[in-house]
Amino acid sequence: MTIAEVSKKYVKLFRQGRKTVKERRLLLEEQRNRLLKKQKDINETLERLNKKIEWYEETEKDDTEDFIETP
Repeated sequence: MTIAEVSKKYVKLFRQGRKTVKERRLLLEEQRNRLLKKQKDINETLERLNKKIEWYEETEKDDTEDFIETP
């Protein structure tokens, strides 16, 4: 579900009043879990990217002309 869809559903539930409190909470928790998963994926990608950048920085310092690149 997109953020726009979640927002529409949330507003619809909100307008129905207190009887939808639990459903709204569950909707928000589901959205939070999706965001946490995305955050985890981004952090893992950043970690790999940082390691690769470090490798290139170290390789640039090395005066050896020929080398075999091992990612």
